[in-house]
Amino acid sequence: MDSRGRRNVIIAGIVAFSLVLVAAVGTTAFFLIRKQHRDDDVAEAARVASVYTKKVSAYRSSVQSALNTRQLDDAARVKVAFDAAVAKAPTLGDAPAWGKTHSTTYLAAVKTQKTLKQPYEEVSKVLDEAIVGQPFVKAANTALDVKIDSFVSERTLPDGGPIRTKLIPGFSKVLARFDKVAVPDGQETTADQVRDALKAIIKDAKRGADDLDSGRNTYISAASEYVTASNAVNTYERSLRSRLEAAVQKATADVSGQSTESAT
Repeated sequence: MDSRGRRNVIIAGIVAFSLVLVAAVGTTAFFLIRKQHRDDDVAEAARVASVYTKKVSAYRSSVQSALNTRQLDDAARVKVAFDAAVAKAPTLGDAPAWGKTHSTTYLAAVKTQKTLKQPYEEVSKVLDEAIVGQPFVKAANTALDVKIDSFVSERTLPDGGPIRTKLIPGFSKVLARFDKVAVPDGQETTADQVRDALKAIIKDAKRGADDLDSGRNTYISAASEYVTASNAVNTYERSLRSRLEAAVQKATADVSGQSTESAT
């Protein structure tokens, strides 16, 4: 090969190397730009998640404030405030696709959004029961607290007339009022025991009136039935209160656990 031919080969080689070098530099620049874009996407997703996390913290505080343990005796009032607070759950904002799948902060926020209301489900359930249960307990205790003296205060009666005209109608009205009260699911037996106590006092009053009409001394009582009914009502009241407090405490603990997980 003459000198001219060798020179052409050398020039061609230099040109080819330059093209490869330019191509390599161009590819590197592409990857650098792409990586920067992806880093920016992750950063944006993390920012969106951070905003959401702050809203979640405020949301949980709001729900917790609604669950005022000092007002649990008024479940209906608490439920209104609780439902209003729970309904205001924040929504996680959108972010770049790459960031949503590669930002650990955003992925944690997605998980939080899915489970945000779960800790409050049991609280809501027990509050719904208490809305019926608390008036039921109050009505039952009110009925069982009615005394014979409320209708007939005299200790000496000439006959059974006052018992028939005052005592029996009085307790019959007490029974009728109690019958109008809604009964919580599962407490039908307790309600029946309260009714049985009232029916027992009415039945014994009829017997007492007959005794007086016959000139015999008498004593009106349904102590056994009243003790049974009172114990049943008190047991349910304690159970309802305990379950309501436990549900609130568990929700608080679960929320604290979720907050810890989000922080990590």
